Amino acid sequence: MGLEVRDSLRGRLLDPELLRTLVAVIECGGYTSAAHYLHRTQAAVSQQIRRLEEAAGAALFQSPKNPPRLTQQGAVMLDYARRLIALNQEALEQLQPNVVSGVVRMGATNYYATSVLPPLLTEFARRYPHIHIDLEVGVADVMQKKLGASLDLTINSFQSGCGHGVLLRKDPAVWVASRNMSPHENDPLPLALLPSGSLLRRWAEEALTRSGRRWVVVQESSTVDVLKASVLAGLAVGVFQKTTVKPFRSFRVLTPAQGFPSLPSSEMWLERADRELPRAAKCLHQFLLDQLPPWEASAPTG
Repeated sequence: MGLEVRDSLRGRLLDPELLRTLVAVIECGGYTSAAHYLHRTQAAVSQQIRRLEEAAGAALFQSPKNPPRLTQQGAVMLDYARRLIALNQEALEQLQPNVVSGVVRMGATNYYATSVLPPLLTEFARRYPHIHIDLEVGVADVMQKKLGASLDLTINSFQSGCGHGVLLRKDPAVWVASRNMSPHENDPLPLALLPSGSLLRRWAEEALTRSGRRWVVVQESSTVDVLKASVLAGLAVGVFQKTTVKPFRSFRVLTPAQGFPSLPSSEMWLERADRELPRAAKCLHQFLLDQLPPWEASAPTG
């Protein structure tokens, strides 16, 4: 072995986990989101970035504040990090051509994440035991912004005619109250709503503004079951997709005859990022296409 070769082997090697952390901070839009994605604490993510900066001998970020801004050296490192991670995955796939592995980052609405996807992902895991799915439950606007950056696939809600990808379901939005209570008669109207960025919340607020009715948000949660509990207890009126409340006799739908304006229908779309997907993400996308027939092939929602 020549001297030059021996010297190159003694050089510093960049830890793939540190590179993965750098990519996560950028694609997730900050340290907090990256920590959630990587299942680490924010302090651990910050420490790994410092270790990478020590290995690189240069500062990678202009400041630790969000949104993170890379230095010139950081931009160079990010480019190499993405390429090295991709090469690592390619090497594994070449060495084990029949084994698909990797992480798929997916976002889904609460209804799909809790009611539709669990049995499907169980079957997918049986078929592809080396693929890990990182499933994020989010609201429409946030997931749409993350698609392509930190998410490979989404099942997301859109106003009619505004979606992309494969249409899975159409579902009207409805006002809902407890059958045994009358919070809908209060002034201001108490509401239980998803966080800002939700289509249902925006539609409810716009409809009430147009009708001139006062309202106050008394319960905000990203978990639909929490909102349902508040409505069932008579604390507030909620806005849900009709499918999610139709089976429950303890709820009643409020109509225009009761002073509640009609709301738009939502559409659920399966969408993939507009970039080359990892092999694992392609497998999940095709699996979901096979398991979730498009709306045109489905029976209409009642």
